[in-house]
Amino acid sequence: MADALATLASMIKANKQEDMKPIQMSIYEAPAHCCNIEEKEEKDDHPWYQDILRYVRSREYPDQATENDRRTLRRLASDYVLDGEILYKRRKDQILLRCVDAVEAKQILEEVHEGICGTHANSFTMARQIMRFGYYWSTMEGDCINYAKKGHKCQIYGDKIHVPPSPLHVMTNPWPFSM
Repeated sequence: MADALATLASMIKANKQEDMKPIQMSIYEAPAHCCNIEEKEEKDDHPWYQDILRYVRSREYPDQATENDRRTLRRLASDYVLDGEILYKRRKDQILLRCVDAVEAKQILEEVHEGICGTHANSFTMARQIMRFGYYWSTMEGDCINYAKKGHKCQIYGDKIHVPPSPLHVMTNPWPFSM
């Protein structure tokens, strides 16, 4: 360790007038473990697809469901597929979209709109992009519209369609064939 410090000291030009304190280093026999600290993962206890999931899994209807509610649930459940514990919605072109709850939907909205590859796209483009990534929730388009409206940058740089028209300014054409 002493020769390592001597090598380090020879590589660094130190001011001789100031007192330089050595760095304390320790070597452990056991490996060091790194812990990844993340936010507490929230889980939605009652997702929007709870009744559909229950019907697809065990053919059970919710309590106090009328005959009309049961018929609607059967019709809706025909578009959903259960794979293990994950519920998928089958699109018309037979592509499966993973159903997500409100907490995951919020994270997906943030990432698609302003994440690493976020384009700050408008609401309908963002909804199509989320579906292309393979996610689905029942209020996706409405949530995308509300999220895009609330973004500060989107409000500043968005299309100003409700602005009164301004007069056009006439520009003179350059003289033809002028040199």
